[in-house]
Amino acid sequence: MDFDIKKYAKLARMKLTQGEEEKFQKDLSEILKHVEELGKVSVKNVGPMTGGTNLKNVLREDRPAAVSVGDFEPEFPEKEKGYVRVPKVFEND
Repeated sequence: MDFDIKKYAKLARMKLTQGEEEKFQKDLSEILKHVEELGKVSVKNVGPMTGGTNLKNVLREDRPAAVSVGDFEPEFPEKEKGYVRVPKVFEND
């Protein structure tokens, strides 16, 4: 299978050196050869695969926690208009 690395580098707006072009052309050609080999394998009697495992995710019910500002008062002693006041995270330029 022919693969023109220059064409796809241009589409991806990538600037490649001559050495990178040669290396990627060789690497991608090898990858495409492997893909062609996979295409030769008969999968006539193989069913579709939908996940690869029968494991299921165990989820808990999402419930809101009953928390008040007073519960955090020792950690955030400063309050403003009923809200806890915390140090600035972002600086304005």
